[in-house]
Amino acid sequence: MPANTISMKLLGADEDNGVVRFDDFRGFCDNLSQCLRKTEAIIAGGPSHIRYRIAALHTGSAAITLEAMPPANGRDYRDDTLSLFTDTVGHLQDGEAVDSRMGRDVLETFRALVTPLHRNTKEVWIEGVRLNSQYEANIENILGSSFPSHGSVSGILERVNVHNKREFFLYPPIRNYRIKCIFVEKLLNRVRSAIKGNVTVRGVMYSEQDSPFCQSK
Repeated sequence: MPANTISMKLLGADEDNGVVRFDDFRGFCDNLSQCLRKTEAIIAGGPSHIRYRIAALHTGSAAITLEAMPPANGRDYRDDTLSLFTDTVGHLQDGEAVDSRMGRDVLETFRALVTPLHRNTKEVWIEGVRLNSQYEANIENILGSSFPSHGSVSGILERVNVHNKREFFLYPPIRNYRIKCIFVEKLLNRVRSAIKGNVTVRGVMYSEQDSPFCQSK
């Protein structure tokens, strides 16, 4: 992989002569952007700042190369972010263990990279790795290994999201970890009043193998 770039390719269905439909390409780019942002957040231990520009774009089969732009200030996480992203894609396709910091919400975003295969796209490639049904099955195996337990966790409450869902993220005093918490409607006011505060959440916890934190309800 050339320095600070990442290449992807989608091949459309035979009925479209390999040409990729716009909706498939747009959705793939949205999911790719989410994956890159979440990967950077794991590396940096905070919000993402890397911006990307199109270094190459080809039609027919839709091929695109993104270049990570150098930050205006602060530490440069481009190498580590792109390496972790491509390593994760390769490990998931091959059924190998992924970084333990890849929580459930991150893996679900990586799984969405193959959504075009369920629509009108025949092939999805990332950095020379072709993603197929085995990629998705391997992620399902990881997610399926989670187990519920009752308990409590403490941390700083941030990033409340009530758009078509009710969730927030809890940041415990451990670097590079966060816990997605799903709450019921009647707790909305209490959640709002606790933003940026150090709170304790009690409920059903879902943990993955080799990961101390995952998701709480």
